[in-house]
Amino acid sequence: MSITVTEHKNKGVVEISVVGSFDFSLFNDFREAYEQFVGSPYKHFTIDIESVEYLDSAALGMLLSMKASLGEDVEVKIEGANGFIRNILMISRFDKRFTIV
Repeated sequence: MSITVTEHKNKGVVEISVVGSFDFSLFNDFREAYEQFVGSPYKHFTIDIESVEYLDSAALGMLLSMKASLGEDVEVKIEGANGFIRNILMISRFDKRFTIV
């Protein structure tokens, strides 16, 4: 389980990649990954979960907390979800608050 942060300054995008299980064990690491950008000029964030095998309700809460911390004017895109995780995101109506690709 790991999280990496990549700033694409030329595109104005911050990419946060999660590998392994996206669950409560990543709470502090995930918060630290985006917290440094609260109030920054970045308005586009991508959460890459292509390498996530498992996602629980704590991960959903972390995503919602991230969105609230960054502000409503910031776009958060979730990409790379496998079919099972995509289904969880859709049932949870995350498509209303996030762009899911």
